[in-house]
Amino acid sequence: MLANSVTVEKSFEIWPGKLSFAAGGVGAREALDAATDMARSLARAVIEDSELLASSGNVLPRGIVGRHALEAVASFRDVHGGDLLPSLAAVPGAVCDVVLEAMRRAAGSADFVIVALGNAAAIHQEPGVVIPADTDLPPVLGEFVRALGAGIQGGMALGGIHSIMPTRGALDMVAVHSKNAAVAGFAAVLVADAAAGGFSPPKGDMPKDRLLAAGWAGRAIARAPGLVEPELIWDALSASVRQASALRDRRLLSAAALGFRGRGRTIGPVDGDRLLRFGVSEWR
Repeated sequence: MLANSVTVEKSFEIWPGKLSFAAGGVGAREALDAATDMARSLARAVIEDSELLASSGNVLPRGIVGRHALEAVASFRDVHGGDLLPSLAAVPGAVCDVVLEAMRRAAGSADFVIVALGNAAAIHQEPGVVIPADTDLPPVLGEFVRALGAGIQGGMALGGIHSIMPTRGALDMVAVHSKNAAVAGFAAVLVADAAAGGFSPPKGDMPKDRLLAAGWAGRAIARAPGLVEPELIWDALSASVRQASALRDRRLLSAAALGFRGRGRTIGPVDGDRLLRFGVSEWR
């Protein structure tokens, strides 16, 4: 079934950028009203929670977004071990998850609801529904969703050099699908970081955003490299594939696509040939 009913969309400014939400079908307008109300109630708490998470202290956030982000990060501890990424990597996705839940409660039988913030998105689709191509998703995420096929639910997120979240790996782009957007956001950065095990990129500058700069203080941050030998391209991709496969084995992601200098790898049920924005000419 195509989602050809009227689609309604709105946006709201919240850290780290523009929060966009859309819905289609019966209950769509009620869903957007609920999303606006929830976004307004979250705006201040998201900053407060993110400041606590960026400080790496032992104080637990009181807001629902901060708590959801920490729950998402906790699920990675047994898999990754050692010093985990800053929990901030899960915050944009956590915002999407919380707003999506409010929309679903208000939407009734809407065909679909979508929430996107930064490089993360949370989606609910009824079986057989295809989200309209002009829905206000970040273009690469929208393309990734369509490459996953109809009826996809859960969370999607981007990582890599061209994403909002800093990375120590050199991959141009990583796209991840998981059970929710907070988990997807954290997984995307973990997968992108793993590329440093196959190729060491040049050192980059600290983020301009004060919260990201605080969260990643003292950590290696990569910038885009120049010319890279084909063997090193595949080595970097393979290092990230190993990380993605380990996360998939633990059900922390279900599909991923990775692109680096015109080469790409996919994990799980995603059609790489539909990912034109990745700029990949050879998929494995």
